[in-house]
Amino acid sequence: MGHINIKTWMNSKIIIFRSPIEGIGMFATADIKCGDKLIAWGGKYTNKKGAAEVIKRGYPVMQWDDDIFSFDSGEDLDEYAINHSCDSNTWMLDAYTLSARKNIKEGDELTIDYALFLFDEAHISNWICNCRSPLCRGRITGKDWKIPQLQERYKGHFSPLINKRIAKVELENG
Repeated sequence: MGHINIKTWMNSKIIIFRSPIEGIGMFATADIKCGDKLIAWGGKYTNKKGAAEVIKRGYPVMQWDDDIFSFDSGEDLDEYAINHSCDSNTWMLDAYTLSARKNIKEGDELTIDYALFLFDEAHISNWICNCRSPLCRGRITGKDWKIPQLQERYKGHFSPLINKRIAKVELENG
């Protein structure tokens, strides 16, 4: 695979604006239907070998599948300006693409549950969630994807890596 660039894409019904959740966020400029594609997370991607090289150079790396890693090259990319919610209105279609989990009304902020892609069990957010959902978990951790209610809510729409881990546990538990 080596280093490749994935083309960034954002639905024309999305703008970046100051968020009441945190910093900046993404907002719908028109109604969005459940299932509509919203974002293709572009940027720099590599395989396991390339990720090891990038880590040695001090870049942060994120794993999306067994052999798909992204790395932060220091660019400020709009498509990553999506805030967390413990009951998000988006979810993952694959390692790069987000779609609407439910209908989103014009003016609503787009959110993603970080449990959909965080899997490092040592990770604990250094911030307290401000999503205001009745399902709010407070601190977000790399273990949240293991919560049965989250597995049910987002079934099949975690990162490919987490989807495989969930399937493996289900297979082991019969």
